[in-house]
Amino acid sequence: MKKRNIITYVTLVTLIFITFWVALTNGASHFSIFKMNATQLNTIFNIRLPRIIAAFIAGAALSVSGAFFQGALRNPIADPGFMGISAGASLFQFIGALILPSFLTGQFLMAFIGGFLSLFILVHFQPRMNPYRLILIGVALNATFTGIQEVFPVSQGRSNISLSTITWTSTFWLVILGIIGLMAAIIITPWCNYLKVNDTQLGSLGISASHLRSGLLAVAVFLATTVTVSAGVILFIGIIIPHIGRWLLGHDYRHLIPFSILAGGWMLLFADTLGRLIVQPSEIPAATILIIIGGPFLIFILSKQPQGDSTNATS
Repeated sequence: MKKRNIITYVTLVTLIFITFWVALTNGASHFSIFKMNATQLNTIFNIRLPRIIAAFIAGAALSVSGAFFQGALRNPIADPGFMGISAGASLFQFIGALILPSFLTGQFLMAFIGGFLSLFILVHFQPRMNPYRLILIGVALNATFTGIQEVFPVSQGRSNISLSTITWTSTFWLVILGIIGLMAAIIITPWCNYLKVNDTQLGSLGISASHLRSGLLAVAVFLATTVTVSAGVILFIGIIIPHIGRWLLGHDYRHLIPFSILAGGWMLLFADTLGRLIVQPSEIPAATILIIIGGPFLIFILSKQPQGDSTNATS
C-alpha cells in the first residue's frame, strides 16, 4: 500500500475515534464517561450511543451508494438524494406505514419498492450521459414524491425521521441491513474497475456491462433506501466523499470503497455532532450541515466538469 494511502487511513481512523469520543461525552450536558450517575448512563446508552452508531453506518452507506451510482451511471454528480431515490423510498415507506402501521418489515419493503421505482424512472429517461439532465429529473422526482407525501396531514410526523429521533430499534435495523449492503458492496468492488472501459471492450472480455451496472445499482439503491427508512433523507454526502476519495487515492474502487466507508461514516458523525454542539441547547440537523457544505462543493464540481463529459470524474 502506498505511503499516502496509509497516512489517509490512519488520519481517518484517528478522526473517527476523536469524533466518537466528543459525540459520546458532549451535548446538552457534558460529563466524563469514567464518572457517571444513572441518569447520565441512560443518556449515553439510550440517546447518544444509538445516534452515533446510526450516523456512522448511514454515512458509510450513503457514500458507497453515491460512488456506485456515479460509476454505474458514469455521472460525477449522481447521488441518491438528488436522483429522487431517497424521496421515493420515503414516500413508499409512508404509504407502508399507513397500510401496516405496526409492520416495520413491510415499511422497509415498501421503501425498497419506492427506491427502485425512482431508479426505473431515471433509467427510462437515460440521463447518464448528461449530468445536468440528471439534476433536473432528480429535482422533479423529489418535488413530485415530496409533494404527494405532504398532501396527507399525518405525514408531518413522518417527515421528522432523522438522526435526532432515532431509537435502538431503528439503529438495529440500520446496522443489520447496512452491514449486509456494505458487505455486498465490498464483494462486488473488484468488478467496478471494469466500468473504466466501454461496453464493447467489456463484451470482448466476456463481461456483461448491463449485468454489472444492474448489480451496482441494486446495491446502491438498497443502501440508500436503508438509510432513508431509519434516518431520513440526507443529501450531498454521496457526492462529497467519493470525489474526495478519488482526489486522494485515485480511481481504483478497491481503495475508493473502503475510503468511502470510513470517510462517509466519519463525515455524517461529525456533521451530526457539530449540529448538536454549536447552538446548544437546540441543535442543527446533520442534513442541514451537509447542505451548507455540499452546496458550494457541488458548484465547484460542476464548474470543473467539461460540458457534455460525464465520464472523466468517475472512471
